[in-house]
Amino acid sequence: MPRLPYPNFYYALEDLSASYSQSLTYSVHRSSIIIGASSRSFDNIFLTLFVYATICHDECLPFRYPGSKYTWEHFCDLSDARVLAEQQIWAVVTDNAKNHAFNCTNGDVFTWKSLWKALCEVFDVELVPFDENEKFSWVGMMKEKGRAWDEIVEKYGLYKTNMGEIVCFEAVNAILHFEFQNVCSMNKSREFGFWGYANTLKSIGMWVRRYRDVKNTLNYQIMNGHVIFSLEEWNQ
Repeated sequence: MPRLPYPNFYYALEDLSASYSQSLTYSVHRSSIIIGASSRSFDNIFLTLFVYATICHDECLPFRYPGSKYTWEHFCDLSDARVLAEQQIWAVVTDNAKNHAFNCTNGDVFTWKSLWKALCEVFDVELVPFDENEKFSWVGMMKEKGRAWDEIVEKYGLYKTNMGEIVCFEAVNAILHFEFQNVCSMNKSREFGFWGYANTLKSIGMWVRRYRDVKNTLNYQIMNGHVIFSLEEWNQ
């Protein structure tokens, strides 16, 4: 599609890269909502949802969907960080991919209804039926949970974080109120030979386990001054 008719930082980066194309090659990777296991990404959408689910579980609160009926029922897609990295490496070593732009998503779609069910299973919280007439101030409620998060960190020996530094409630709230289906085509990537993909719903549990592994590693770093793995943890 043609560029939108207003300045965009990404356009500037693309133009800068293209201006050096006689001496180097480049590629552009346009992701959807990225899911990964970064512990310090302020715009990490799923870390925000994981914190929300953890607080609901610990305080026996209903894990209510804070979005709209439209997003609850309509399609969306995600970009698994593993797929994004795989595509970037592929583009570097594939001649016909040089100097091209590619969408990068998991290659499947989901509804937030199905993804919310997956989150409930992973965090052992009850799936609350969505009721569009039942409004609640999710952002305001969660912004008051800083002390609750501190208590959870202390209670379970988590890596010490300030909740305000790892969540982005406003960004998540905006995504969950999209008035369009956020779905990107991977046709160009496939035509050029990239077939990387991830099963979005199955990946949720994997990334939660990855966060738990990071917690174990970071605790050892703090306790001993350097990383020490027990054989059992290494095998896991």
